[in-house]
Amino acid sequence: MASLIDVAPPESHRPEHGFEVEYLTCNMADVVFTSGRFAAQTFARAAAPLQGAPVDIWWLFRVRAGEARFETVDRRIHAGPGAMFLISLDDDFRGSITNYDGLVLALPRRSFTGVADQLNDACNILLSGNLVELLTDYLDRLETRLILMSPEELRQAGRATAQMIAACIQLSSDRLEQARGAIESVLFERARLYIETHLGDFDLTPDRIAQQLRISRSALYRAFESVGGVAGYILRKRLRAAHAELVASTDRQVQEIAYRHGFKLASDFTRAFRREFGVSPREMRERARRRSTAG
Repeated sequence: MASLIDVAPPESHRPEHGFEVEYLTCNMADVVFTSGRFAAQTFARAAAPLQGAPVDIWWLFRVRAGEARFETVDRRIHAGPGAMFLISLDDDFRGSITNYDGLVLALPRRSFTGVADQLNDACNILLSGNLVELLTDYLDRLETRLILMSPEELRQAGRATAQMIAACIQLSSDRLEQARGAIESVLFERARLYIETHLGDFDLTPDRIAQQLRISRSALYRAFESVGGVAGYILRKRLRAAHAELVASTDRQVQEIAYRHGFKLASDFTRAFRREFGVSPREMRERARRRSTAG
């Protein structure tokens, strides 16, 4: 970092306390992914980084803990936990961080030539919106997978990550199309986790899910298109959970099991169960009892 920025501890820092930094860096070809914890510090862009040559790199910050303050000629930002922002290493800047935990992605200009102007416009402001939230989820999940990937998988993930960043930070229609698969994958995972948590709620509908995740219904429907739709997915998950309980708890009433898994009427549960498994809930339970007795 010394060739790019000048770093110093805060004025109150005592040398005997040390300076703790713990981080992981991964070169993914199209982006460089860094995550970790950094002790409080002040910083400023080096007066003549790399002997005055253009740096041609953006840094994308995703703050998990701590605070960051950046100041350029025309903008100031104060970023707290949950914030995401972009800075250009070609700009003069200075700032400080408290004890910081989060992500920093280096974005080389060669990976973003088609959207360089838009990324420059997005520098030094706090990024927000549904797509930025999707990008946050994507980056957090990517971090957990990095150490499991092969070199070729890292290169492929780097290309996909560059497309995702370009699509989510600026809304160019062609870039959105390139990254649609990645966006829908993250959206599907967010919705899946919400469904799993609220599977027994009677009012678990596509409208409610879209509202809670702050996304459009059309985006939600697209994410679940490959699995037969969001309503069908919820129904199958409920039926399979009810099936497991029927087999495991042969003394619990069928109506109680139906109610626990989001079915208001036992008759609706029975019809749906028969369509899915070819037998009624009571017939399925009887089979389970016979197998248990035989065993």
